[in-house]
Amino acid sequence: MIRMSLPSKPWEQISADFLGPLPSREYLFTVVEYYSRWLEVTIMSKSTSADRVIDALDKMFTIHGLPISIATDNGPQFISDTFKKYVDQHGIMHRRITPLWPAANGEIERQNRSLLKRMRIANAEKKNLSTEIQTYLKMYRSTPHCTTGVSPAELLFNRTLRTKLPDIQMRSHDDTKVRDRDSQRKEKGKLYADTRRNATTNDLKAGDSVLVKQNRGNKLSTTFNPKPFTLLEKHGNSVVVQNDGGDTYKRNDTHIKRFIERKSSENVNSENVNSENQNVNSKNQNVNSENQNVNSGNVNSENQNVCSENQNISSENQNVLKGNQNGGINDKAHSNKLMKSVPSLEPTKPSRPTRDRKLPSRYKDFVLSN
Repeated sequence: MIRMSLPSKPWEQISADFLGPLPSREYLFTVVEYYSRWLEVTIMSKSTSADRVIDALDKMFTIHGLPISIATDNGPQFISDTFKKYVDQHGIMHRRITPLWPAANGEIERQNRSLLKRMRIANAEKKNLSTEIQTYLKMYRSTPHCTTGVSPAELLFNRTLRTKLPDIQMRSHDDTKVRDRDSQRKEKGKLYADTRRNATTNDLKAGDSVLVKQNRGNKLSTTFNPKPFTLLEKHGNSVVVQNDGGDTYKRNDTHIKRFIERKSSENVNSENVNSENQNVNSKNQNVNSENQNVNSGNVNSENQNVCSENQNISSENQNVLKGNQNGGINDKAHSNKLMKSVPSLEPTKPSRPTRDRKLPSRYKDFVLSN
C-alpha cells in the first residue's frame, strides 16, 4: 500500500465523487480536502452532467479559493471536454485515478461511507435527509479527527467553530504535531493492510508479458483473460498494458500477474528423457568408479602379500646361504628339506582360526575325545 503524504497547506489538494442515487433519485456531490479533511456536500437532482458539477465547484471555490489539484474517478462528467476546459482555464491539475480501483481515491470513499451510514439511520427514523446531512456536517467539521487529532474547521480556518456545547478551552494546533500524528496513523494503517493482504513487492517491468483480470460473465469464466498482454508503463501501483490488437488499458498492478508460457508435451517429454539419461550416466559413472576402487584395492592387497612373501623367501635363502658358507653343508637330503620348508609363490587362502578346546575343571576325571 502506498499512502499519500499530507499537503503543505489547506485547500491545495481536493477530491470529488458522487454518492447515490438516493430513493428520491437524487445524487450527492461530495468534495473532501486532504489537509484538514473538510467535507463539502451538494445535493443534485437527477442530472449529474459536467455543467452541474462545474456549478457546484464554483460555489465552493468562491468560499475557499482555487485548489492546486483535484482527484476524481473516470466518470463521464469528469472526462468530458467541458470539465477539461474548466480546470485548464483555472490552472487546476486534474488527476484521474486508476480505472476499476476506487481505493486509489480512498479519502473520499471513506467520507462517503460515513455519510451513507448517517443517511441510512435518518431514513430508518423517517427524517428529512437534507436536514440530517446538514446536522451531520456541523458535528463532523467541529469534532477532532481521529487521524490528525484536530477538527477540520480548525485546520482549515485556524479557529474552532462555536457549537451548543460550552467550550472554555482555547485550542491551538501545531502543524508539526499534526503531521507527525498523520504520518504515524497512516503508517499504522499501511502495516495492517499489508499484513492482512500478504502484500509483496511487484517486480514486473516494461516489456513483460502479463495476464489482466477480466469481468467474469459466468461461474465458468476465468479470473484472468487467457490472452497475454504486454506491459508498457508502470508508475507506482498504476500500469498501462496493451493487447495484440494495439488497444491500451490502465489498471492497478493487483489486476495483473506475470504470464508464464506453458511448455508443449514434446518439450516436456524430451526434457524427461534427457534427465533420465543423465541419471543413468551418473549411475554408470558411480558403478565404474566403485569397480575401479574394488579392483585397485584387490590388486594392491595381492601385490602387497606377494611382496611380503618374496621378502620372507629372500631372507630365508640368505640364511641358508650363510649356513652353507659357514658349515659347508652339502648334504642333498638336507637341501631338499630346506626347499620343502620354503613356501610357494602362489597366493594361498587364509586358514580359518581354530579355537582351543579345554576341559572344564569339574570334568578332570573324564577324557575328552578328539
